[in-house]
Amino acid sequence: MKRSVFFLFFCFVLLSQARASPSAGHWTTGITSNKAAIFAATTNDDGFIFGKYCYFSSKTCSWYVALDMGCEQDTFYPVLASSNKGAASFTLKCVGKIDEKLYSFVFTNWKDLESLIMTGERLGVVTPLQSDQFRVYRFALDGLVATSGEVERDFFAEVSKTGQASKASTTASETL
Repeated sequence: MKRSVFFLFFCFVLLSQARASPSAGHWTTGITSNKAAIFAATTNDDGFIFGKYCYFSSKTCSWYVALDMGCEQDTFYPVLASSNKGAASFTLKCVGKIDEKLYSFVFTNWKDLESLIMTGERLGVVTPLQSDQFRVYRFALDGLVATSGEVERDFFAEVSKTGQASKASTTASETL
């Protein structure tokens, strides 16, 4: 588990430093410098990150978000997400602190998330705050389908060389 957390942190840091990463719309793809994972991700104007990360060691993919919402590792947090295609409640699992500003979360109910984002134009993630307040994080989805499809093709091609991928990872995984 600690190894997965380290790789995730490393991936988020590398998103802004990806070399010659193909992109589409607001999305970019890349591979971590340690070759542990490939990703399709986007950053919003505030520097928060949303993306799909596929890990070769676990042979699974998951949807992650990096926010400035503090959290305790392995704790679950309810959120609301919406796009122009609808809205749904979701659960985020805290992966841990990335740096002084960002905390990493993985979406636990990824199938519902994918049905919301794959045809949407923009994703809004709403988190509860104290005293009946809320915070909204918005991410552009243009380029998502092309880049996540590219990552999945590359991931499954590489995994097929080394062994079978987890059944859950055909589009994303619920586990770390």
